Parts: sequence; structure tokens; C-alpha cells
Amino acid sequence: MLRRLPYRLSTLSLVVAVVFAWILISSHSTTMFRFKEALCIAAATLLPFTAAHPASDDHLTARFAGTKYLFIFGDSYTATGFNPSGNKPSASNPIGNPALPGSTFSGGYSWPGYLATSFNTSQTLIYNYAVGGATVDSNLVAPPGNGIPSFVEQTSQWKNGVASKPAYAPWTSENALAGAFFGINDILQKYWKGQDAPVSQMVDRYFQQFQTLYAAGVRNFFIITVPRMSSLPLPTPHTNLCPALDKVPQITAQSTSGRQKVMSNVNSLNSQLASRLATFKAQNPGVTAFVVDSATAINTATANPRNHGAPDATCLNKNGKSCLWWDNLHPGEAIQKLFAEGVAKVWKGSFF
Repeated sequence: MLRRLPYRLSTLSLVVAVVFAWILISSHSTTMFRFKEALCIAAATLLPFTAAHPASDDHLTARFAGTKYLFIFGDSYTATGFNPSGNKPSASNPIGNPALPGSTFSGGYSWPGYLATSFNTSQTLIYNYAVGGATVDSNLVAPPGNGIPSFVEQTSQWKNGVASKPAYAPWTSENALAGAFFGINDILQKYWKGQDAPVSQMVDRYFQQFQTLYAAGVRNFFIITVPRMSSLPLPTPHTNLCPALDKVPQITAQSTSGRQKVMSNVNSLNSQLASRLATFKAQNPGVTAFVVDSATAINTATANPRNHGAPDATCLNKNGKSCLWWDNLHPGEAIQKLFAEGVAKVWKGSFF
């Protein structure tokens, strides 16, 4: 069985992170690269190996040579414009419809598209039910527009489509992987109204959807966290070390108290998701599941934007390539590819 994901680095891991941070600093001027940012990147780079990649698990070491199926749920950070009633994912188009890279909010590829084309080790078909503006449950937090399916409704679409393992998608418990990336809209929609997000209820709904997937035979799961203030497993006084979501232009424009309110909700949601995922694994035999920290991608890119094709960490460009940000909320292709890399890293040797 997998270990429960630890959220404190071991002493050895922290020492290695500090050494790595010093190496990073030596190649940057101190005015451009502060120690705490270097430490963030060092820990973010090492954390997947110390916390979420137990190499001894037999399930992870078995490489699948055949077709793999990914069932993806989320919002605009994830959407590719897939219509479940349209063309199905295939060798010629692994996201089904529309044509690659899909209709995204990145100016090009989003992380599911990168998983299917850049990190795949065999044919990987993506059933991506994500829609821009989606929340976990529309009855808890209304989306910013009408007709936007929440995680609850996206799961219903999946249940009414491929859950039965139709001939066009004969998935099994071994070759299917389900992932979800929600929470940004829930938190921001409530923030604009001066309210806190109903985090505990959101987490309840989140795992009700995972339970539906499990009942149909899915055994492999991952959650991508909402970008948070700190990607280091350190106590509360250090939560300003790695301001991932605080580097999203729309958030940096808010007042200090506003940013603190947003990040309090983010940290609460991420903490509860991790705790409930451990419970979900314990209560459901055969489950393999990971938390993927999205802050790793944002912190890595914004700490050294020129290495990722951008002149600085805050510029916007709709081409998705010459800046880190597509608009003042959505990342471009560089950060999206780093999201995909984070997912591929924890499933290395099995799905990627």
C-alpha cells in the first residue's frame, strides 16, 4: 500500500533543498533571485520525490504498453473544449474534439493536451469534461455564467457516456486515470462578493464525484491543488514564502487584505483535499492517488521567466508563448506544460 502523503520534508530533504537553493542563487544576481524563491523551486523540484512518488509500489512500476484513458474534470485552467457528443478521442486526435490543441484559455495547449502529446509513452486518450468557469457544485457556488457544468454535472456526463466502458472506450481499472483541478472559480466568485468559499462542503462534493468514479471501476486518481501561497510544507508563519497564486496578475491587483483572504481559502481547500484524499484511499481498496502541487509550476516559471520564453513574470499575451500569462488570470503554454510535467512526474513508470 502507498504511504500517506507526508506534508513535511524530512531533515535530509530540507538540507538538500537548501543546498540546491544555494546552487540556484550562485547563477543569479541577488537582486533578481531571492533566497526564498530559490528555496521554493528547490523544494518544489524535490517534493514530488519525497512526498508523492513511492518507487516501491508495484502498480507504479508496471509500464502500460497499450492504450491509456484519462478522464479529466476542471475549469478554464484545464478545458480543451471537448464535446462528449462529438468525435471521440482517437489516435488521430487524442482529445477527440476539437482539433489539437483544442479551444483553450492558454493561447495554445493546456496541460491535458501536453499529457497526450508530449509526456505520453503510448497512445493516451483524453476525455476532458472541463469547462471554463466551472465550480465544484453550482448549488454551492454559482459559476460566472449560465449553463456551465460543475464537477457534479461533468461527472454525470462521464457516467452517462464512458462509465459503462463502451466499445469506443474499453477502459479498465488498470489503464484508466481520473484527475480533477477545481477551486479557483469557487474561491474567487465568493471573494468578489466579500464571502469565504464553503470549503468543507466543496470537499464533500469533490469526493462524492470520486466515489462515483470508483463505483464504476476507476482506481487511479489525482488532484491538482489550487495555486497557493506556499509550496513548502512549513508552518503558518512561512506561508508567504512561495506566493504562487499571488503571482497571478488578477490577484496581485487586490489589496493586501484581499490577497490574504483569498489565500486563506486556498490553503484551507488544499489542506482539506489532501486529508480527504488520504481517507478516500484508506476507505476504498485498490486506490492509487496523488496530490499534484500546482504552485510548483507557477513558482518555477515566475522565478526565471526568461528560461520560459517571457521577458518578465507579469506580462500578458494572447499568443500564449511570449509571456507567462494569456490574460490576467490564465497562464500561457509554458506554465501549462509545467502543470503537465507535475502530473507526469508522479505517474512516471505507469501512465507516463
